[in-house]
Amino acid sequence: MGKKLQIIYAGAFLAICVTPLALLPIVGIEEDTSENRQLSEMPSFVENGKINSDWGNQFETYFSEHFALRGKLVTLDSMIKSATFKTSSNEKVIVGKNDWLYFADTLPDYTGSERMTQRRVYNTAKTLQLLQEHFENDGKSFLFMCAPNKNSVYSENMPSRIIKSDKPTNLDRLSDILNELSVNNISIKDIFSQYDQTLYLQRDSHWTNEGAAIAFNAAADALGWEHYDYTEYPHSIEKVWHADLDGMLFPSYERLSEQVVYDHESRFEYAGSFLNEDDLLIKTSCQDGSGNLLMYRDSFGRAFYPIAAESAQRAYFSRELPYKTSLADEVKADYVILEVVERNLSYITQRAPFMNAPEREIDISADVVEGDNSCTYNIKGKHLNISGILDEEYFASNSDILITMENEDGLYCFEPFPIYESGDDEQTDTDYGFSLTVNKNELDKGIYEIYAYVENNGEYICTQALAEVEI
Repeated sequence: MGKKLQIIYAGAFLAICVTPLALLPIVGIEEDTSENRQLSEMPSFVENGKINSDWGNQFETYFSEHFALRGKLVTLDSMIKSATFKTSSNEKVIVGKNDWLYFADTLPDYTGSERMTQRRVYNTAKTLQLLQEHFENDGKSFLFMCAPNKNSVYSENMPSRIIKSDKPTNLDRLSDILNELSVNNISIKDIFSQYDQTLYLQRDSHWTNEGAAIAFNAAADALGWEHYDYTEYPHSIEKVWHADLDGMLFPSYERLSEQVVYDHESRFEYAGSFLNEDDLLIKTSCQDGSGNLLMYRDSFGRAFYPIAAESAQRAYFSRELPYKTSLADEVKADYVILEVVERNLSYITQRAPFMNAPEREIDISADVVEGDNSCTYNIKGKHLNISGILDEEYFASNSDILITMENEDGLYCFEPFPIYESGDDEQTDTDYGFSLTVNKNELDKGIYEIYAYVENNGEYICTQALAEVEI
């Protein structure tokens, strides 16, 4: 290579490198890249009255996320890679066959690389059973529904290099135990398999409006709820949808995707403030509705809730964790639906739902066995919260836990959620924890010792006293 050519090459390379920085005063920084994550903020030279010694590293991160034309360059890179090599420049997006996109967070379910332990699957089912018992005791009908991952329903367009597991999925295993525990649930995956039309969006991670309508019909039928059938309304296919995976892969390319659009004027109204479909709590009312609804939902509820709101006189749609059972009383719910997407089934056992633990009866003649156990408690207002971790050796995969508060005058026995709530910001991941809340005003005053009883093959094992609490 001649010296002149080397100079031209070096100059061109330098120009490409400095162009994003040089254009900052003209184009400005890019704040929204549609990457589904929180971007860093401009660092300060001074923090807490001291010079920020890490300013250089922080600015490097900030600039890499905000430099001029970033979104356009990312989009160009994605277009080249997806068109030429059928690969993705965004680790969260999988480029599939026939112009399909998939969400990478579904891969562990698809490949079976992160299978729940059998104990965790049981804990999930038990949590749902306790919720169902709570609502049914209040005269409400409960239903659990899981929105399957897109590649669980439509796997034919996944890349051939990614091998689908032939073992039962976490959802399959959970469904089996839910049926054993008589938890009311429906299989959206099985229901969708009965339809010829595609019920998920090609370049989005969610179902179509028609998929949401079919899912609602199945849920309402399972609850015995008289409802409107959206699928009977005329509809068209229109390019009106901003697909989430498209936005992540091509942040500067404004391409609309096809979506099912129903020719129907909405009958429900928003009750209270409403910002957007991702509000933590959406309240609706409909004069033509029948019955009241509480729905715990995630992002799949964006298409689901407007359809459900048409059939409910009053409805609450909550995205907040932990699940608050008191919302059912606020809306005077007749029906309670808990919906979660397949890839997030683990969320059910991350935080214990907020409700008073059910009382139980127990034979206290169980053998006392020493073990590596821990237990803490706190009192906040009228609520006594008890949590702990028990020795793994006590457990079978389907063991239930009971917690007693005992003194010389008698005992109280409660069934906790099989979820450990430390009360700290950092949660300990364990399959052998418990958490419960009781109303201390309903307990006789006194000093109580706390014990745990673990059922194992029809017999109970009792721990030594875990803690002492004064009411």
